[in-house]
Amino acid sequence: MGKKQHNKPQNDEKMANQEKTENQELDIEAILKQNEELKQKLDEALRAYAKCENDKKILKKEADAMVDYAYERFAKDLLPVVDSLELAIAHAKELENKEEAFDKLIEGVELTLKKMLDTFKNHGIEPVEHEEFNPEYHQAIQHVQSEEHEEGDIVDVYQKGYTLKGKLIRPSMVTINKK
Repeated sequence: MGKKQHNKPQNDEKMANQEKTENQELDIEAILKQNEELKQKLDEALRAYAKCENDKKILKKEADAMVDYAYERFAKDLLPVVDSLELAIAHAKELENKEEAFDKLIEGVELTLKKMLDTFKNHGIEPVEHEEFNPEYHQAIQHVQSEEHEEGDIVDVYQKGYTLKGKLIRPSMVTINKK
């Protein structure tokens, strides 16, 4: 009798160890499966990150190309202005009558300025209006007293301001009336 009782705890212990081993094998298999899934997800994430980086490089390259194209268009539009200035100078030098040369030079410069302003307009560059003082578009550099103007009116413009597609790129420098 003593032997049978003694064997039974050993069998129970063997069965418990066997169940424990099977559970450990199941846990190891589950962990290996999870590990494989995590590796796949990491690989997918790395591929997505690499794609994003490549897309970012492509977009930057395209944006740079568009900026270069815009500069090229602007430069090509300014070339006739340079041509006009060179022609005006060359023509003025050919004339012997200096008074006539001066008049022709002024006429050429005026036409060139018109051409330049037209080019600016074609590219969205517009002069700031000077009807009434606006601190968003005008920089008051001096105050003067004038009976001909109302308080705060623009009396004189020292330097024109310009906007690029509605955004101020240089304020006008003006004198305003202060009574």
